[in-house]
Amino acid sequence: MISEISSKTNSKIKFVCSLKTPKGRNEHKKFLCEGKKALEMALNAGLVREVYTLEKLNLPKSIDQYIVTEEVMKKISSSISPEGIVFVSDFIKEKEDFGNKIIYLDGVSDPGNMGTIIRTALALGFDAVCYSKGSVSPYNEKVVAASKGAIFSIPVIEVELYLLKLKYQIIVSALQDNSIELKNVKPAKNFVLVLGNESHGVKQETLALSDIVTKIPIEGIDSLNVAIAGAILMYELGKK
Repeated sequence: MISEISSKTNSKIKFVCSLKTPKGRNEHKKFLCEGKKALEMALNAGLVREVYTLEKLNLPKSIDQYIVTEEVMKKISSSISPEGIVFVSDFIKEKEDFGNKIIYLDGVSDPGNMGTIIRTALALGFDAVCYSKGSVSPYNEKVVAASKGAIFSIPVIEVELYLLKLKYQIIVSALQDNSIELKNVKPAKNFVLVLGNESHGVKQETLALSDIVTKIPIEGIDSLNVAIAGAILMYELGKK
C-alpha cells in the first residue's frame, strides 16, 4: 500500500516519533533506521514493516510505503543530512546458536562505538555481538546509524557472560599487569572477546570469568578508543 502524509501530527508520524524513545521501542518491539543501503539489508533480513520516503520506491507490495513532505521527513529523521528514506524495522530475532567467534560488550555506553563495533564484527567474520546489561541499546538510533546496516546481518544479543563461559573460552581485553600481549594469544575454536566500558574498562566480575587477559601494546598514550581497540583485536584473533 502506498499513501501520502503531509501533516507532522498524523498518527503514523506520531508512532514513528515514539520509536525514537526507549519506551516506544520496547513497547512496540520495533526501531527506526535510515538510508538506502540499510533498507536493502533490512529487506534481505525480512524485517522491514513500513517505509517513509520523499519519492516512491519499488518495494514489495506487503510493505506499507508512505510518501511524505520534506518537513515531515525532517521531523522523523535523525540525520543531519537525511537521505529521504526512514523505515520501521522489527526487533532482530535472537538465535540460540551464537557461532564460534563472539564479541562481547561489557558496559559499552557510547552509541557510536557500539554501532562501529557491530559493523566491524560483521566485516571481520565474527558470528555475533553480545552485550551486558548497562550497555547502550543496539536499537538506539545512533547505534543503528553507526552500524551502517550491519545490525541486520549479524545477531546482536543481550546475555550474561557467565552463560557464555559454559561453552566458550573468555578472552578479556584489559591493561593489567598479567595481561598477555596480543601476538602471544592463541584462541580456542570457540571464543568470546570481551571489551569494556570506555571510561572504566571491564568489571571485576568479568575479569574473574576470564581465561585469558590480553592487551594491545601501545606507545605514547595510555589507551585506545574501544571501537579501534576492538577492530585490532578482532582482526588479530579472528585470523588465528
